[in-house]
Amino acid sequence: MTSFCLEGSCIFNTTTPMKKLLFIFSIVSIMVSCQVLAQKQDTPETVFNIPLTKTSTHNGVSITLVAVIEDSRCPRDTTCVWEGKASVKILVRATGEDPQEITVVFQNDSQNVIATTNDTVFTALKLLPYPGGTTSKEIGYQLQVSKKGIKL
Repeated sequence: MTSFCLEGSCIFNTTTPMKKLLFIFSIVSIMVSCQVLAQKQDTPETVFNIPLTKTSTHNGVSITLVAVIEDSRCPRDTTCVWEGKASVKILVRATGEDPQEITVVFQNDSQNVIATTNDTVFTALKLLPYPGGTTSKEIGYQLQVSKKGIKL
């Protein structure tokens, strides 16, 4: 291997056995660290939608979008003084547990954890569809939920 020298002083010289050993040890340490970090990553996230009054069951957890309590979000392509919010009522039932009725409020891109198991986290992401320019009351509301596995 060669040295990197500037004006007579060498910054890196791998001609001595100790420096070669130190260089190899550094490379091996970096490789091992990268492998450990890769093993600790969580499992991928799965996103699914639950239509109004319907139930979706994943990993022993049933989630029902019971009602849309409020949807005062500012419609697209309009200027509002207040951004607004959306509130929904959901029913969450895990295997072997009593059902829980939860009110989830979506405001300022908030996301809410609605259920956890030993190896999975369920998060309410948003209420769909986001209001547009239409005034139709027959909107097919859906709750968008993510399911993410966690390693212990």
